[in-house]
Amino acid sequence: MLLAAPSFFAQPSHSALLSLATQELSPTKIRQSIADLVGQNHMEEAETLSSEALKRFPKSEDILVIRALVCQIRQDWPAASHALEKLIDLQSHATPANTWAQWVRVLRCNGENDRAMTAAAQGLANHPNDPALQEAFLALQQVGVQPALKVA
Repeated sequence: MLLAAPSFFAQPSHSALLSLATQELSPTKIRQSIADLVGQNHMEEAETLSSEALKRFPKSEDILVIRALVCQIRQDWPAASHALEKLIDLQSHATPANTWAQWVRVLRCNGENDRAMTAAAQGLANHPNDPALQEAFLALQQVGVQPALKVA
């Protein structure tokens, strides 16, 4: 966790500390610090640090992943969707099946079933045997959502 964590919690306004932390630490260390904050149920601090880290490292997979997780825990579906969409754009064809499945889940939680179906189809195009993506695709079909594109 951040060495300055006790100071972080004691500050009524910790924007200066956040700025210092994101300038001095790598995205991997920041991700671990955010995970530690989540583990200690310091969700406001995790939210703030992940938001600031994303500003500093907008193309870091580490930061995008932890930002999406924090947003999902807080049930901030639009922000989680935004982070996952940026992650998928960044990873392109190397996007793991789990990332696709998480994005489908977030889109469904946000009531965006058409986009979720498209994401599930795109994920299945790259990972046709992934059980989570197959299950999500079938669940969306069962509620009447049709894919907007053909699965290759």
